[in-house]
Amino acid sequence: MKKFRIAFVIFALSLLVAFSAFADEAKVIKLPEPEKSGGIGVLDAIAARYSAVDFVDSEISQQDLSTLLWVAAGINRADSHKITFATAMNLQDMIIYAFTKSGTYKYIPENHSLELIAEGDKRVLTGSQPFVAKAAVDLLYIQDAAKWDSLNFKAPAESILQCGFSHAGLSMQGVYLYAASKNWGARTRMNFDREGLKNLLNLTDKHNFTLMICVGPVK
Repeated sequence: MKKFRIAFVIFALSLLVAFSAFADEAKVIKLPEPEKSGGIGVLDAIAARYSAVDFVDSEISQQDLSTLLWVAAGINRADSHKITFATAMNLQDMIIYAFTKSGTYKYIPENHSLELIAEGDKRVLTGSQPFVAKAAVDLLYIQDAAKWDSLNFKAPAESILQCGFSHAGLSMQGVYLYAASKNWGARTRMNFDREGLKNLLNLTDKHNFTLMICVGPVK
């Protein structure tokens, strides 16, 4: 009887581990390969770039979302982990969260995937203006200030935050140009529900809010 109980406990634990691993895998969405060629010319995209408010409350395809996130912060050199926008000392201190109608996700550039943070539409947390909750994707840029702890000198908190805003802006310029190439709209913002987002995303004092950008089809 004792051996049976031990065997049962081992079996139950193995099932628990298996279900836990399955649950973790279910939270990760591998994105399709992004499109890395095509579209309109750079100068054409710059000419077409504008800040939109007339978003259509719709969803974009997973392929378009894949390319959008790769443009925003994906790895663009196969022989390294360098990303699509420059960061001070290559710290790559930005975390990008994607808010869509179906859920909230954290973008993982290393394997070009999404980690599910919360199911359901949380776009309203990213701004009070009506158009924010209609944009197909709202990208929130959070600076991971902990990455600066790896340096051999202590940077002032103000300088770290300034770099965070610069990094977000550099990334967003690419997002604007990609939106223009798709005949979409985009709009950068910095007014959002910080407390609600802090709770939703489980942020700490080492995480700095910078900017967010609405992007998607327009009327």
